[in-house]
Amino acid sequence: MGLRPHSISTFPFSETDKGRQGQVDLSDYTVDFRGQATEVVCFSMVFGYSRWQFIRFTETANAHSVCHSHVLAFETAGGAPHDILYDRMKQVVLESYADRVVFHPLFTALVNHYGFRAIPLAPGYKEGKGKVENPFKYVYSDFLKGSTFHDLEDLNRKAEAWLREIARVRKHGTTQERPLDRMDEERPYLIPLPRRPFVAARVEDRLVGFDFCVAWDTNRYSVPPMFVGRSVKAMALDGILDIHLDDRIIARHPLRQTRHKRYILPEHESEFRRHSTSRHVLQEQFLRLGEIAETFTDGLVKSHGGAAGYHISEILKLADQVGMPRVLEALRHAARYGAFSHTSVARIVRGKQPARQHASSFPSESPPKHVAEYLKASGYKQRSIEHYERLLKEKARKPGKK
Repeated sequence: MGLRPHSISTFPFSETDKGRQGQVDLSDYTVDFRGQATEVVCFSMVFGYSRWQFIRFTETANAHSVCHSHVLAFETAGGAPHDILYDRMKQVVLESYADRVVFHPLFTALVNHYGFRAIPLAPGYKEGKGKVENPFKYVYSDFLKGSTFHDLEDLNRKAEAWLREIARVRKHGTTQERPLDRMDEERPYLIPLPRRPFVAARVEDRLVGFDFCVAWDTNRYSVPPMFVGRSVKAMALDGILDIHLDDRIIARHPLRQTRHKRYILPEHESEFRRHSTSRHVLQEQFLRLGEIAETFTDGLVKSHGGAAGYHISEILKLADQVGMPRVLEALRHAARYGAFSHTSVARIVRGKQPARQHASSFPSESPPKHVAEYLKASGYKQRSIEHYERLLKEKARKPGKK
């Protein structure tokens, strides 16, 4: 949804009243991260009366990142200006017309949350944002030039110190006063902060899978194994994925650019190994499919002993191929005949069309759509097929042993 701006032509250049105006812009820089030239984006907000400045560096500047930088600037300043001037950056303006613009929906939500007025300037009219564009030269000459940083976190930490110890306490060339002192005068005129800050992250509900992971853009990221089956909120912002349960973060991962991979934090792997074995984990996954799975597991353990885990694994893989409803029906059919093996289930699936199921026949928790993905790199070592075949042969040579 778009907003109709107050003005999109020009904005008169003048000194502004306390709390009236802020200006926002972005600038690209190349910085030195341990000898490696790295492209970063600097977000800058300058409050017009005081010339108090907030800057923040990110690797990329999408709408989520730019909106979050607004939030941090408002929190640091203690309020929001009533008007904020912008050029037509894509993170703010999606479409431009002769008499109006269409703002990004996330940015629209930010504006509504804090109650300020966004004023996009006419294309090329940089003079209207001189208060924010001119300080970019100062950021480079006084802070970035000749400096080396460990990483992005180190860059932002030092930027905060530079603002606090130098930029905000120097005598400004135009006002001949310190921005810090003038902000003390300006702050009472700012829009007060709402009770809760705006959430600029991409937020989606997720279910923790049997592999104690949540899905995000084809990859899977771990949480503590105790949360298997729980509903959580996954929040992605500035290359970080935070997984929340009941308003607390239970896991944090760097987002990866890969596809169809699984990432396990060492502490989650250790917890998994302390409380699990291969067969027990597969059995726990299998039992979540419903009452028939419990009956069939008992039959597998009695019939195959230590090889039960292999049969469970194969049945779960079969469910990934043909769908869980067909496999559940095949389990019921096989159990009636005492045919407790993955091969029996596979034969029934191939030779019988899926029967119509009633809702009460299925477990309350929906089974995974791609079980094989859940089992990949799951943090434990499954014994080889040859191992279980050897056990079966040894058992066959001892007919008297049940």
